[in-house]
Amino acid sequence: MRRVLFVALIVVLVLTGCGGSTAIPTVPDPPKSTVFEQGDNQQINQFVDGLKTQVPAEMKKHGVKDTAEQPIVQQVYQSTASLQEIADFYKALTQEGWVEAQKMPGIQDGVLITGYDHGNTTLVVNAVDASKLGGSGVVIYTVKGTK
Repeated sequence: MRRVLFVALIVVLVLTGCGGSTAIPTVPDPPKSTVFEQGDNQQINQFVDGLKTQVPAEMKKHGVKDTAEQPIVQQVYQSTASLQEIADFYKALTQEGWVEAQKMPGIQDGVLITGYDHGNTTLVVNAVDASKLGGSGVVIYTVKGTK
């Protein structure tokens, strides 16, 4: 899972270099999802906690604001949708003005890592097939911030 965190940090670095509008566009919740709540699976809990700590810290290092007016927004979901359905859902954001980051790994080995820009707003998506961590469904972590 360290590799997943590392790749997510690379996504942040690539995406935070873009500029543009200051309005933060909204992104709907992923399909078939509910808000993630920590449970008994320590592997999943540690994975989510690692993302929540490392990714925003890396975004701030690269100029993403984290203020009361423009906070870094993290959301975690659990979904019964497939990893491909989650990837397709976020890819559809390109029809709403989001630009997909190039050279992102997409889906590999049960993990989706992708990112999008809309003006100077960056969205990073990291989703994992929870069976890789002893769970079920898909755990989806998103983080959005403004430069």
